[in-house]
Amino acid sequence: MGTDRDWEQWGATDPYFGVFSREKFRSGRMSGDAKTEFFASGEEHIARVFKEAGVEDRIRSALDFGCGVGRLVIPLARRADQVMGVDISPSMIAEAERNCAAAGVLNVSFVGSDDSLSRIKGEFDLVHSYIVLQHIPWRRGRIILQSLADRVAPGGHLAVQILTGHDASPIIRSLVRLRYVFPPANWLRNLIRGRPMLEPAMQLHMYDLDVVKSDLAQRGFSCTQSDEHWPGFRSTLLYAKRSQ
Repeated sequence: MGTDRDWEQWGATDPYFGVFSREKFRSGRMSGDAKTEFFASGEEHIARVFKEAGVEDRIRSALDFGCGVGRLVIPLARRADQVMGVDISPSMIAEAERNCAAAGVLNVSFVGSDDSLSRIKGEFDLVHSYIVLQHIPWRRGRIILQSLADRVAPGGHLAVQILTGHDASPIIRSLVRLRYVFPPANWLRNLIRGRPMLEPAMQLHMYDLDVVKSDLAQRGFSCTQSDEHWPGFRSTLLYAKRSQ
């Protein structure tokens, strides 16, 4: 799939920017202070998730889908006995392994991803994904979300972020989608913005929140949510707890 190839390209060439798209996190530009800020933002996010979702301070197991370079895996590993990081990009996983080793984190394993999550064994007290599913088209993402929910242990938690709306006109959204399917349109935009011409488009896809909630309810989950407003988009952090 195109987005899978794109993320391996990000992983191989600009992994930190691919995870958290700020110019200061670009390869060749990231200072030591910026790298410290990058990982501190992961600690902040995981602390927020545990508080808002009502997850116990210490859990047995956690899974991070779309783990990238380990920004969220490392703080999860400080709260769980075992953590699994899942990513489509082998280059991202390799960098995550290096970051875990540098942080002295030994209770993390990594596996490659596919839509059915076939390489993931067992169930987890917390299944988590942040700023990942929005990069996967809805039809694929819905299947992945269902597979993630099926990996949550009874009484466990699912915490996922999705984009649920945008402020752009239909014309603008059509032009954006053109970049996803017609590479020269994306190359032109990159040149105008002073970016590497062949840098892939970072796709952003909307999800149907009502359908997601219905899929989870059918699997025995009760849901709460924390809504965020990003510039031009509406984002939802969905917290779902599975019945015992």
